[in-house]
Amino acid sequence: MDTHTQCPGCTITLQEPYIRCAECPVQTCLHCFARGLEVDRHKSDHNYIVIKHDFSLFDKAWTAAEEMRLLEAVADCGVGNWTDISHQMQTKSKQDCEHHYYRYYISDAKYPLPELEDPMISMHPAPVTYKMCEDPPRPAVASLSYTEMAGYLAARGDFTTEYNNYAETDLRELEFTETDGELDKELKISVLDIYWHCLKERQRRKRIVRNYGLINLQKLQAQSRRFDATIRSWVEGLRSMLKVCSPYEWDKYLEGLHYELELRQEIKRLQEYRHAGITRLRSARLYRNLKTSQDQTKERRNALTNVLSNLKDESATQQWLQRQAALGGAPVTLPNASRKSAPPLDIIGMPGYDKLLPREKEMCASVRLVPQAFLDFKTLLVNECRKHGCLKLAQARQMIKIDVNKTRKIYDFLVAEGLLNKEPLPAAGDG
Repeated sequence: MDTHTQCPGCTITLQEPYIRCAECPVQTCLHCFARGLEVDRHKSDHNYIVIKHDFSLFDKAWTAAEEMRLLEAVADCGVGNWTDISHQMQTKSKQDCEHHYYRYYISDAKYPLPELEDPMISMHPAPVTYKMCEDPPRPAVASLSYTEMAGYLAARGDFTTEYNNYAETDLRELEFTETDGELDKELKISVLDIYWHCLKERQRRKRIVRNYGLINLQKLQAQSRRFDATIRSWVEGLRSMLKVCSPYEWDKYLEGLHYELELRQEIKRLQEYRHAGITRLRSARLYRNLKTSQDQTKERRNALTNVLSNLKDESATQQWLQRQAALGGAPVTLPNASRKSAPPLDIIGMPGYDKLLPREKEMCASVRLVPQAFLDFKTLLVNECRKHGCLKLAQARQMIKIDVNKTRKIYDFLVAEGLLNKEPLPAAGDG
């Protein structure tokens, strides 16, 4: 390539790497090639060749680009002026330039080029850098994340407990015999048909979980937090649309609604600024600061009104006084108000719900305990009681590392049900 060849699109001097058309004599820079440059007979869909002189001709330590620069430097500076030649080369010393030139161009010159051997692909082993994929997550067995994922086995891509997990029990004794009548055959075929629909429902649920990424709890929580200020209250009502749209369409729809609400909020702010006579954004910042200060002043002026309105609600009064004391910086200690109990937990559909007895369901809801966790605690405490003959509350608290109040309620419930003994049972011979 001529060192002064210019790109026909932008007229800059071509530098490696550049593009040469394989069908017409046109050479372009990478920028014009990416834009789809078309000049004269050259079209953007022509075959092309990437020109990059990073291979070796004679010596492995010298690339073809360095060979061309050496010949240009010798032509410019003259043979023997190796100091200036090395300075123009920038990558080789004067001894390297002199030795290489005399060896390959004077002592062993071949015209026009030496016979080149077939290029051999050189392999340079290098470590592969990668980052472990966390979607779907792969938590350790028996960890908190493993429990939250409802027994999902990442290595198998399956769950330990299937939908309608005991559907196979209906087929254990199902057998077709020669003595079956028509009614028996139809009945057995109906049982198989029910089981087939159960398998289809299992696959449908797994497909929804996989396609919509529902197994990654942290990802779902992050998405929920993203919509806190806009459409969070809408998302739950819109989940029924999952049956009729793809995951991509679902995400696109939510993002569209989120963007629409953001635009509406921004338009509302701009309308407020315009109503206040503000036409510049820098004035809007001052307006927001003054409005915040005005709201705080108004709140302090209405302090007595707030106290009088909250006198009938002891808890609200306590909260308001604590907030005002914190804002004023005064270390005020107030008497504790009666604490309102939390509402019962909705445990329907949670892992282990179907294994609970009616009284156990009521207890889990009132204590706000996940059914599967209650079953694990129950098994642990009952086995320990059978092992020693009795179990104290202090021992139960050491075995179950949760809130001591919840441990007390679980312990009292199991004692009332006759599953635990506070004291050892008397021996059969004791009077």
